[in-house]
Amino acid sequence: MHHSIYLRFIPVISLLAVLAGCATQPPQPVEIDRISPEQLAALVPPAQSTLSLADIVTMSKQGKTDAEIIEAIKQSQSRYALTPSEVLTWHQKGISKGVLDYMQQANALAEQNAIADEINKREKARVESETKLKRERDAARLRSMDPWFYGPGFYGGPWGYRPYWGGGWRYW
Repeated sequence: MHHSIYLRFIPVISLLAVLAGCATQPPQPVEIDRISPEQLAALVPPAQSTLSLADIVTMSKQGKTDAEIIEAIKQSQSRYALTPSEVLTWHQKGISKGVLDYMQQANALAEQNAIADEINKREKARVESETKLKRERDAARLRSMDPWFYGPGFYGGPWGYRPYWGGGWRYW
């Protein structure tokens, strides 16, 4: 009769054991490493122009096409960080809209490339640190699985014989 009472609790205990085995840790919040405006300004290369805007105005007035002017800008590797009001001013002085659009797009592309390079550099550093931590973890596991590693215990001591704690191969 005593056994029948215990047999009733076996399904409940097994269900609790299964539920306890299914318990998981809540997901860790994702850490986002943000770039401050000061860091962004330091990352983005400054606009450099070996071909001045006055030279571009001169080229426009000489009758050169937009493609020729854009090619000259590409050859000189010039970049221009123009504000909207400066774009209007230079358009009034004679630079065509197509050339001004190219200048803006080239500057935006250079900024995006600088940010992408920084993101790639940070991702590479994160992967390297994770690889290093994995190597250290694996080395610690191998050290503890050494058959000659016996842990903190010792035979002698001020209080006489004390057996080893651990010892031999460890499995987890």
